[in-house]
Amino acid sequence: MNTLQRLLSNTLMAYAANLVVKASNALIFIALARQLGPTEAGTFNLGITYFTIALALSAVGLNELLIREAAPRRRESSRYFSNYLAMRMLFAVLTYAVILLLLSTILPYSATTAQVIRILTLALFPEAAFMLCQAVFVAHERLALPTLAALVCSAIKLGGGFWLLSQGADVVTIAWVVPLGSFIGLLVFLPGLYWLFRSSGQPLLSRIDLHFSRDQLRQAPGFVMISFFSTIDFQLDAFLISIMLSETQLGWYGAAQTIVLGFWMLAGAVRTALYPVMARYAEAEPDKLPWIYNQANHYLLLLSLPIVAGVSLLAEPIIALVYGDGFAPAVPVLQVMIWAVLFAFLMVPNARLILILHRQREAGWLTGTGMVTNVVFNLALIPVLGIVGAGLARTAATLVFYLSLYWFVQRYLLRSSLLPQLFRPILATVIMALVVYPLRDLMLFIPVMVGAGVYLGAIVVLGAFSAEDRAFLKQHLFRINRKSQTKPT
Repeated sequence: MNTLQRLLSNTLMAYAANLVVKASNALIFIALARQLGPTEAGTFNLGITYFTIALALSAVGLNELLIREAAPRRRESSRYFSNYLAMRMLFAVLTYAVILLLLSTILPYSATTAQVIRILTLALFPEAAFMLCQAVFVAHERLALPTLAALVCSAIKLGGGFWLLSQGADVVTIAWVVPLGSFIGLLVFLPGLYWLFRSSGQPLLSRIDLHFSRDQLRQAPGFVMISFFSTIDFQLDAFLISIMLSETQLGWYGAAQTIVLGFWMLAGAVRTALYPVMARYAEAEPDKLPWIYNQANHYLLLLSLPIVAGVSLLAEPIIALVYGDGFAPAVPVLQVMIWAVLFAFLMVPNARLILILHRQREAGWLTGTGMVTNVVFNLALIPVLGIVGAGLARTAATLVFYLSLYWFVQRYLLRSSLLPQLFRPILATVIMALVVYPLRDLMLFIPVMVGAGVYLGAIVVLGAFSAEDRAFLKQHLFRINRKSQTKPT
């Protein structure tokens, strides 16, 4: 399997893993919203917000650092894993203690909401270990087991959550399925880790080396900044809505946010698959980095632009299908917030390039710029436009963050403008939108299928694929066809 094939395969598996993990929480949220209403759903969403913040803060950037350091040094994976695991558990304990302290002192939530936050945040312990296990397999570019572990984790959460809902359980009881599912999913990794390390002559757990851990933490501040700022940035809107508006409006906002997250995870999957590949090339074949960077930008633009335009056009039937008529206030939020996904896709090659070239401190400050922008926009727009203002703030902050990353790469690392690649995808998307708009009141699958077909035809006619890309696709499609013809029956 060549690099491009492996990259595509790992992207699909990373997306599947992220999708099934996030889908469990999202589907539980949707079920709560449909059965118990927006207030209970808002309480659950707020608990997930605090859990996400706690998980990211306790990570102190170790997941990203492990991938970068272990990808070119796979025979030392056990050493990295053992020491990073010890550090993560220590930071998880400290983070959970802070959450408990805040809940008992200054956070202005009801007893039910505080209890949900305490329960959901317990999941940071198994999830911290889960993410480190996943990072090891990402460094080895083997994502099948993480996908299986994610599937088991999600199945436990969904099965338990739906069963409890059918029994009339409240949101506090349902919250327990999240830490339980995370712990069971973690157990799936153990035989895989044993086999992975054993195949390269490494023990499952290596000796904890305080000097090694200290040296690794010296590289972490930039990653800590990235993790802290990005987490606060992504969860800030929900937190501010819970303070400035109400849990019911947070439930409406969370409805749109959940749908956006499904597409945001696809950008995360590309990031997961691209990171170890770029890290290896940075050390072994740095001359290939510009090609990978340009190809990634080109295809991410082709992929993301029609998605965000289509969701924006079809936001009303999407919200009605998923949540029902009671969530109509989420429609305008989805229409504006989905455009943040476009910039989330486009920032991936820039952010990965900055990290693999050891400029994580600069990336941390740039991430902080995006977070501050989000704070300013939310504080300015929520009092005026409510939850729609929060959606606009999310899109604007993501755009600012993307532009800052792009500027840094072009100024200091690699000169390769995106502007020449914009015309064809934009024109193809406009053509698609003109065809889909009159069909938006039909059954949802009709405009979706018609739009996909029109867009694909438009980018082919407009020549969005280079001669090299067309030759590659033709070669591999021919191989697949030949294999199917020669396969014995």
